[in-house]
Amino acid sequence: MRCQDLERLMLEAGDRVLSREEQLSIEDHLAHCPGCAFFKEFLADVRSCLEKASKPELPADVDAQVRSLCCAEISRRHPGQKQAALSRDASVPWPIWAALAVLTALTLAFLIPGIEEFSKSQELTAEIILLLILILQNGLTLFLAPVIMRRRRLIHMELGQVK
Repeated sequence: MRCQDLERLMLEAGDRVLSREEQLSIEDHLAHCPGCAFFKEFLADVRSCLEKASKPELPADVDAQVRSLCCAEISRRHPGQKQAALSRDASVPWPIWAALAVLTALTLAFLIPGIEEFSKSQELTAEIILLLILILQNGLTLFLAPVIMRRRRLIHMELGQVK
């Protein structure tokens, strides 16, 4: 194991539990490398100091200050528009919601018979697998399309492409 790999593993050990193989590799390397042994002690000291340190406290009015700065920035970028107009422009049009509702109904229409067939036969046929993939695809479309559209419109508004 290289020293660089050992350092990476030791840093990852703070975020996750290392496997037995990784732990043995670390122990073996530390037995032969004084530089990495020093790094291990140093890292332990740093973690200990971080645990003992107090967490910083923000002043109570920071939230209000950030909000007012954001509103001022929005007003500066879009001087003729009010906040209500900005939020209205970022909404998802009703035809999209209608299409998503139809897609939901069609997905449920195929889902219920597919589940009944699977519960009777207890076999995972190619037809059932394709149906589950279709349902998953439709579900992702249903839940992510409005989010993506709203975000895209907000980005275009920031760039001044939506009036």
